[in-house]
Amino acid sequence: MISSLRTCLLVMMVSTLFVTGCAQSGKVSDDMKDHIETELGAVEKVTVMSTDGQEVLLDSRLFLQELSGQGQDLQISSEPLKQEDVRFTLVLYRTQQAPLVVTVGESASEFGGHTYRGAGASYFYQWVNKLTGKGVLSQKIQSVRLAAEDLGQARVLNESEAEYIRKVMESAIPELDSRSKQYPLYPNYRMRINSADKPVEVAILTPTLIAVPFGRETFFFRVEGSLFSRLTEWMPPSNRKEDRIDQLFKSTQIRITANGEMNVQDTELDVTQTTIEQGIAHQTVRLLKNGDPLNVPPKDPGSKQYELHFFVNDTEQRIELYPGYFKYDQTWYNHDELAENEWKLFQSLRK
Repeated sequence: MISSLRTCLLVMMVSTLFVTGCAQSGKVSDDMKDHIETELGAVEKVTVMSTDGQEVLLDSRLFLQELSGQGQDLQISSEPLKQEDVRFTLVLYRTQQAPLVVTVGESASEFGGHTYRGAGASYFYQWVNKLTGKGVLSQKIQSVRLAAEDLGQARVLNESEAEYIRKVMESAIPELDSRSKQYPLYPNYRMRINSADKPVEVAILTPTLIAVPFGRETFFFRVEGSLFSRLTEWMPPSNRKEDRIDQLFKSTQIRITANGEMNVQDTELDVTQTTIEQGIAHQTVRLLKNGDPLNVPPKDPGSKQYELHFFVNDTEQRIELYPGYFKYDQTWYNHDELAENEWKLFQSLRK
């Protein structure tokens, strides 16, 4: 068991030479502390790399300032950190010395050939996660490409519009709740923020919630509600002529009717309840829009799986789902695994 003294993590991150001494003693000599401070003083910059190769610069001053709060409740573990469990790679670049590299997972970190686990490792991951999220949004914006996926539209913002986006990103507040059930609301606005480094993709989930993927991680932030209003001005949903399926985005209620061979339950979704239900409803429609209309009905569509009923302006719209097809308003569409994927969406509310 590693001592709970916070200096133990500093030792871990600076040099493996001190691991044994830190594990055996709860007291760190003045000479060792001086050496640690000297090593940390040589750090020029601190970055975090995602699992897909994106590198983000952290606030070195803040990192070194808060580092002293780390290092409690750590254990050296014989169980290595699996590659699939890696979330980040933390790199401390030092003057005229090799960088210090720490591989970070949700419940374990590796450094200098040792794996560290325990409550302190989980807290360390959360701390690096928080700093990385701030670093992702603090990159200097060169240009912004705005897209509305549900509308099939995209354009590059002008300088004043991009400046507005920069200010919104600066004021974004990290959201601790991952909101994994939240699907983007119609019209599914997305931004590609280009900087000197790898572009940052931003999904506008709700008027006040955005998501930023970073390798195996996704950061969530609260933003000003005025952002969504501004996006609707720049790319209005009304600019696109709706097709028959598009009108289903306006549904206030969706019902599954278990009148087929697939093992489902009668289920009702009140779209007006929260943004979670609204996002699932909109994602349900997106899956339908991925279908390809057929000029002639299929000769053998198979057995009906179940039915979806959308209620738009008090008018019911019925969709019949089959193993590889669905039927809506007398038109047949080709779509593999639609019945299974739609049912999974509705089940996600129960998890």
